[in-house]
Amino acid sequence: MKKLTVFLLTVIAAVIVSISFTSCDKEEPGVYKPKKKISKIFEVNTVVVTNGDEWWEENVERLVEDWEWDGSKVASITYYWSDGEVDGKEEYIYEGDRLVKIQCDSGYYVEYSYLDKKFDKIKFYNPAGILELELVFQYNKEKVSAITFHFYDDMDKSVIRMIERGFVGKLISKEGVKIVSKKIATQSKDSFVMNFSYEGDNISLITDGEYTLTFSNYDARTNIYFNFYPLRVYELTYDTSIFSKNNPGKSILRDGSTFERVTTNTYTYDGKFPLTIQSHVVHNEGNDFNYEFTFTTRFEYK
Repeated sequence: MKKLTVFLLTVIAAVIVSISFTSCDKEEPGVYKPKKKISKIFEVNTVVVTNGDEWWEENVERLVEDWEWDGSKVASITYYWSDGEVDGKEEYIYEGDRLVKIQCDSGYYVEYSYLDKKFDKIKFYNPAGILELELVFQYNKEKVSAITFHFYDDMDKSVIRMIERGFVGKLISKEGVKIVSKKIATQSKDSFVMNFSYEGDNISLITDGEYTLTFSNYDARTNIYFNFYPLRVYELTYDTSIFSKNNPGKSILRDGSTFERVTTNTYTYDGKFPLTIQSHVVHNEGNDFNYEFTFTTRFEYK
């Protein structure tokens, strides 16, 4: 379960937010200059639990992200609770056009270091300036081939809260979130390696040798987050979608036994730009923990 927890935190954003966009022509990490700027992101959630007779549905659109820009660069993103209250805000700090730091209003921050035109390391710090997580990149020619996650000090309750209110809460039940939170709370010094495989310019497989996440049915559009920042402070997730130019129609997470989660994405566009993405998730874990849900993300632009 511990490795699955880390795996889920690693790949969750790729499952959820792989949508189309026109990104910068210069494919350099840390530089993100889309030709059309996101203004707001909304979500509509519909959840159907198929474990027994339980089910629940919600069809109310809510604002989840509000983006601010400084010229051609993202200046900040504000996140919102389901009741409309502010959940938190991230400020973006640059050297020239390259992102070097994300500062969270709760005091947490992420620092980026580069080796020539490639990511080298990404470090996550708590408000006391103590390093909690470090990501180290490896490459096969120009493509990222592996990322090593080094965990250091135990993560405190504030980090756990970020997990609970982030995308993890959309992908697993409340009981599942509690399990993830407990495992992260007791996380000791450890390392974890993710390996990447590609088909052309898109990721086809992410694996640690035990768990696998496969992607297929890519469209011909440009991924909205291609070349965007790869670590979301408020959600503590690693966004693997930045490494794929296009958007997968399907992804499957497996552990080699009875666990399987299949996500199917359906996109709508206005010309080159997305209007919505609908994601349908079917989670099967034998007879003990099965459910499915659908949620739709809608975009507004400046």
